[in-house]
Amino acid sequence: MTTPRVEARDSIPTAPGGLPLIGHALPLLRDPVGPLQSIRPLGDIVRIRMGPQSVYVLNSPDLVRQVFAADAESYRKGSFYEKFRPYQGENLFTTDGAGHQRQRRLVLPAFHRERLKRYTDVMRDVAAARCSRWTEERTIDVGAEMYALSSEVVARVLFGGDISGEQIDRIQTWLPVFIRGMGRKVVSPAGWLDRLPTPANRRFDEAQSGLRALVGELVDAHQRDGEDRGDLLSMLVAVRDPDDGRTMSATRVRDEAMTFLTAGIETVSTTLTWLYHEVATHPEAEKRLIDELGTVLGDRPVTFDDLPTLTYTQGVVRETLRLHSPAWMLMRRPAAPVKLGTAQLPAGTELLFSPATLHRDPGIYPGPAEFRPERWLDGNAGETPYLPFSTGPYKCLGDHFALTELATTVATIAVRWRLAPISSRAPREVAGAALTPLQVERIYRAFGVNEKLSAETFARIDRNGDGFVSVDEFVKAARDVWSSNDPEAAGTVMFGPLN
Repeated sequence: MTTPRVEARDSIPTAPGGLPLIGHALPLLRDPVGPLQSIRPLGDIVRIRMGPQSVYVLNSPDLVRQVFAADAESYRKGSFYEKFRPYQGENLFTTDGAGHQRQRRLVLPAFHRERLKRYTDVMRDVAAARCSRWTEERTIDVGAEMYALSSEVVARVLFGGDISGEQIDRIQTWLPVFIRGMGRKVVSPAGWLDRLPTPANRRFDEAQSGLRALVGELVDAHQRDGEDRGDLLSMLVAVRDPDDGRTMSATRVRDEAMTFLTAGIETVSTTLTWLYHEVATHPEAEKRLIDELGTVLGDRPVTFDDLPTLTYTQGVVRETLRLHSPAWMLMRRPAAPVKLGTAQLPAGTELLFSPATLHRDPGIYPGPAEFRPERWLDGNAGETPYLPFSTGPYKCLGDHFALTELATTVATIAVRWRLAPISSRAPREVAGAALTPLQVERIYRAFGVNEKLSAETFARIDRNGDGFVSVDEFVKAARDVWSSNDPEAAGTVMFGPLN
């Protein structure tokens, strides 16, 4: 009988290209996906260095399933999540183990079907109001627009009708500063730098204290009246632990609300920004999307009950999440020694998994760099690994909320606007809270879907007479119209960076 081979941790291959002191940290910050993709052929587990610390990258879908789902109870989230605790407090993002599961049971009812149906109306109305303003400006930064849209949706779903426009503006101003500063602090090797009175640290402190105070005021107001206003915060304030009958403390409610703000806004706004880039540069997908919305919805607004029937729209959303996975890095740490594949790993080993590289593996997804929404139609995906929101007991609790918001926003805006790229410059991915399109100098001309170009202009470029033209012809016509100062050029859209 042959004994299975077991390798010590030291025998695991190390990725090339590490730099003195900082290891592979700088290359990953510059290009969060490329280096991790390049090491997949080296083995199922590959060692990288993040500063002085060794981290072991999981490249095998089977090992990912073992760590994140099958044997998930044997693992903790890891030191990366612990570093967020001073800034986010005790919440679903920063906790693990039994405490996380208890809190998860308390928060879960906020995302039940009946609540989602109510939230969908907010999502639709905010999206309709946001895109109705586009004709008033000559240029629009799509990244900034989607951030403003998503932050208003989350604020109104979380806090209900009590939150004012001025308070939403403050959230939109403070939140990016808070997220960027927090990201900088958790990766900083020198903690003493965070205590220096630098302009960046002062801005972070102001944003953090402002957000905490604002959220704390809204929590206090909800706790005083105890009324269920239909918003998420009302549910968090009222929910009781079935074991002891206690409600959450005001601090815990505030920390959970802060998590929903930080996770719920940037993830969705970044995904929407990528989605409009993909739709605008893939005219076949754009046409199928608009045709489906016209067939299913006609002239009426989208509802929650429509979403399951919008199969191609859902395919566009799922394919965007595959190609531009917002969670580019997830980590785990075994609580006791474990065997992964042929490797024996001691307790405390830091493990890393990248959904982005899994979703771009040609052995799993044929043509992985291509945008193909039809992958997800008619059961084509089968059992293909797909983990944009992680998996297992720590899977993102707001995944259905995010999917509902993405589909509702697309169904609301796509029936009104069609985007045409003016520049051919491709976006660049940069690591942040999500894989963010940074410095995207891509201009889009926005046409009302029902108007498009003038009938004369469109007829001239519609060579087949089928109401559909190539993207090159459409872009050229759009550029000509835009540069002529024609009244048609009222709504130019810039696909730009998130602030």
